[in-house]
Amino acid sequence: MTQNGINVFFVRHGQTYFNLMNRFQGWSDIDLTDKGIADGQAAGKRLAKVHFTAAYSSDLSRAHRTAKFILDANQADSPKKPTSEKDFREVFFGSAEGLSNREISDGFGANADAIITEICQIGYNSAIAKYGFDNLMDLFKKNDPLDLAEDAHEFNKRLQRGLNTIRQSYQIGDNILVVTHGSLMRSLASQYKSEDLAAKSLANGAICKLIFEPKKDGQVTVDTWNDIEKIW
Repeated sequence: MTQNGINVFFVRHGQTYFNLMNRFQGWSDIDLTDKGIADGQAAGKRLAKVHFTAAYSSDLSRAHRTAKFILDANQADSPKKPTSEKDFREVFFGSAEGLSNREISDGFGANADAIITEICQIGYNSAIAKYGFDNLMDLFKKNDPLDLAEDAHEFNKRLQRGLNTIRQSYQIGDNILVVTHGSLMRSLASQYKSEDLAAKSLANGAICKLIFEPKKDGQVTVDTWNDIEKIW
C-alpha cells in the first residue's frame, strides 16, 4: 500500500430506491435496494484484505449500512463498526430533494432562473461539465424557493472539516475507509483532479482511493477512481 501519505478509500453507498428512480436524494434517508445490498457486499469482498486503521461513514443509513457490509467481510483486523460522521453526508439539495429533473424544473416556479430548466434538460453530468460542481451547488441554492439547499461554501466548509480530521488524526501508510455519497465524491474529483472527472457518474459501490498529506489542508493525490473490479 502507498506509503506517501494517508490512504483514504472513499466508497459510494449501494444503490437506493431514489437512485433506481433517478431522483435527487441528498439528505433524504432512503433505503438500499437488493442490488444496493449486493453492491456493498461486493465492495466488501474486494477490500477484505485491507487493514483499515479507522472506518467512517456518512450518518445516513444507506452509507452506514454499506460500510457495515464492507467491515463484516473484512479479514484484516479492521474496526467492526463504522464511525458515523455528518461531515461526510451528501450535498443537501433542499427543495429539490426527492424530485426528478422534470419536477425540479416545474416545481421551482416561474421565478427560477432559466438556467435551472436548462440544467434539468441536459442532466446532472452535463451540468457539472458546463458550469462546474461548486457553481452548480450555488445555482441550486439561489433558486431554491425555501432557501434550504447548501451552497458551495456551506458544503465545502463541512467537508474540509471532515477531511482535516483524517489528515490530523492518522499517519503516513494508514488506510482509512470512508463510505459516503456520489455527489460528495464528485466534489473531491472537482477539487483534486478535474471537472471532467467530476462530470462522470460513479457506480454504486465504486471505490476511489485518495492519498492525503498528513497535515491540515495538505496536498491530495487521486490514485484510483470509480473502481468496481480491483481486488485490493
